[in-house]
Amino acid sequence: MALAFGVFTLGGAAMALASFIVLDTPEARKPQASGGKAPPFPYPALACLALSVVLIAAAGIDIALVRSSLLLFLGLIGLALFFRVDALRPQSRLFPSPLFSWRSPLGSGMSMVAAFSVATCTFTIYGPLLLTTLHGIPILTTGYIIAAESIAWSVLSILIANAPLERERLIIVAGALMIASGLAGFAYTIPAGSIPLILLCALLQGGGFGVCWPFLTRVIVASARDGEQTIASAAVPTMQRIGYAVGAALAGIVANASGFSEGLNREAAASVAGWLFLAFVPLGVFGCLAALRIFSAANRPRLAAG
Repeated sequence: MALAFGVFTLGGAAMALASFIVLDTPEARKPQASGGKAPPFPYPALACLALSVVLIAAAGIDIALVRSSLLLFLGLIGLALFFRVDALRPQSRLFPSPLFSWRSPLGSGMSMVAAFSVATCTFTIYGPLLLTTLHGIPILTTGYIIAAESIAWSVLSILIANAPLERERLIIVAGALMIASGLAGFAYTIPAGSIPLILLCALLQGGGFGVCWPFLTRVIVASARDGEQTIASAAVPTMQRIGYAVGAALAGIVANASGFSEGLNREAAASVAGWLFLAFVPLGVFGCLAALRIFSAANRPRLAAG
């Protein structure tokens, strides 16, 4: 364990040194033409976001019906307030508008990004722990499975990159269905402990992201209002990170409510394994509906013309 942390520490130090070398070159230090002063830093919006994630995470500690429900409710209100505050500050906004409106491919696409980001972080966080506790599967094996998920994302992104643009929205739907299928499959394969089936679900989930994400990002940026294309492009990874943070907090609530709060043992793991993934299946379905909305919006003009 110490060796693993040491390797990552050395890797981080190497990246820091490389960044310093690059940023210290004459070209990097050359003054850049500025179109005006830098936009204000979004302190109020980020404060709402940080507080909301902390509240949601706190709801999963020492589960109690009234306390946990109240903290979860306040955390979700904080998230809504974060997006509202961001929308009211156009000079420092992090997201384009209309952010979640399904009348626009941008809103449907950002809804899809949010839903799948929240729903799919569970396996990475709890998969190794559950498989080791339930079935005695080595941590190294689960590490390979998680790595295979990432590799599937990269490989399918490369293979699908030259697909015709007229098929991009159909590809987005196909990728969404792959992600949702992998997510739902974990609810069965993790309790069953079948490594081939778990690997298949991981490949479906990672490959689904690889298939649809590049095209989804392009649709979101292309649908943004004039002057908001840059914001829209940066908003996709920003929404992913927010989704991962919220998903991790919600997964903690589900895990502790299902038995992990009473201690890590085989009985608790058996109780948690199914619910931990089933709880996020509705978000997977929601993401698929958002993808279908993008597809139907693309075909509506053609039907009208016909």
